[in-house]
Amino acid sequence: MIIHKTLDYNFASGWLEKLKKYWWSKDIENATSLFAKTTFYQETPFMKPYTTFDEIKQEWQHIKNQDIKNIEFKILAIDKNVLIVEWLFERDITTYNGIYEIKFDDNLECIYFKSWEMER
Repeated sequence: MIIHKTLDYNFASGWLEKLKKYWWSKDIENATSLFAKTTFYQETPFMKPYTTFDEIKQEWQHIKNQDIKNIEFKILAIDKNVLIVEWLFERDITTYNGIYEIKFDDNLECIYFKSWEMER
């Protein structure tokens, strides 16, 4: 018998807290581990999506040089295994905000990550 896990608010908020903690502490290894099963990763619709874990790990290298001031996430919706999140990221030189669309498989592994962003 196959048991399918269902995305709920508690899991989603815990996953986002891990992402925030790893990003804030610049822990690239643990941050990227959240995307180990991800086959579509796009931080902005204006760039080509990454489709391999190595590409995602390379993209995360840029956080080493970020002067992070604030990271906030707000869950807007959960529909089956799709999570919609409003996010805010402040750094030394600017502030960005936007929306994440994150899809999880039946084991609640992230398989799809798309972000829309704008500079505030």
